[in-house]
Amino acid sequence: MPAHHQVDLLTLPLPHCWFEAETALPAHRFKAANLGTGSDALLGVARRTQGAELADKARPEDNTLDGAQRSFDTYFNVLRADDLPIPQYRAALGQTLKGCYLDVQTGVSLTDREIEVLSLGLHRLADWAQFPTTVDSADDTPWEAHSPSQLYRWKQQHHLFFVIVHGMLYLLHVLEEALDKSHAPVVRAILQDFAELMEASEVAFRLASDFSQEAYDTEIRPDMFAFDPHFSGLFYADHKELITRLRVLRRVGSDFGEELDRINAAITQSYEAHALVCLRFVGETSSLASKDETRVAAESIRNKYVKRTKTIAGFGKDG
Repeated sequence: MPAHHQVDLLTLPLPHCWFEAETALPAHRFKAANLGTGSDALLGVARRTQGAELADKARPEDNTLDGAQRSFDTYFNVLRADDLPIPQYRAALGQTLKGCYLDVQTGVSLTDREIEVLSLGLHRLADWAQFPTTVDSADDTPWEAHSPSQLYRWKQQHHLFFVIVHGMLYLLHVLEEALDKSHAPVVRAILQDFAELMEASEVAFRLASDFSQEAYDTEIRPDMFAFDPHFSGLFYADHKELITRLRVLRRVGSDFGEELDRINAAITQSYEAHALVCLRFVGETSSLASKDETRVAAESIRNKYVKRTKTIAGFGKDG
């Protein structure tokens, strides 16, 4: 790794591309019983997703995101490709999961169980990206670890969150098609996988902020401020698309109440994790982007944003 620990450039599809994509059910499905424990589980899925090549290079003229959204991508070293999303996504998944594993090897506060929840969700991404469940044993060259860097973790594990969000976008598209065809078994399987991705996203979010208060004060926040004094996750285009597309869950019938309850609970947990991160690092103060210095970032998440998301998804005001 370079001395500044810059994350590798990550090429992702534009979010709308997922809703124009041809869909296919997974040809291979990973069995949770084969997951392994702790970081070994993460290594397994990282190894599984290696070998895919980038399908096409990003072309700036094809990028339809607005200026603030492009700026957000630039901060996290992300480019966009307006092309077939699955080939792009396969390459992004392999790159990101390897970086995630190597960073976790430098030390994290997550429990083995939390890493396993994350790893199972990542296997679901690999299933839908059509990766075989078996790994070529000849391709087991040891990966070179790097020295820990908190700023690297902040950006690298955001890449992890990004690929999870892209997997959710694809599943919502597949869910729309399954609902159109009234295919109940496929609807149930998609909802179960979506719930596992939501649960994995909560772990990924906490992993991205797994560093000390000192690191936040001296590295992370100054880095964001230097890039943009009003930097905000509100400029993240894929998450905006995800929130809008969650409305498809309103079409899911009461026969799938158990799966919907699990998704609802995972949404609650994800937003609460975000709120707790804000409280831990900035306390009862506002975010960089807020124009109101009296607005507490964590309370905005707990009150405004989680309620908005649940209303769009059809879960109403109750948790």
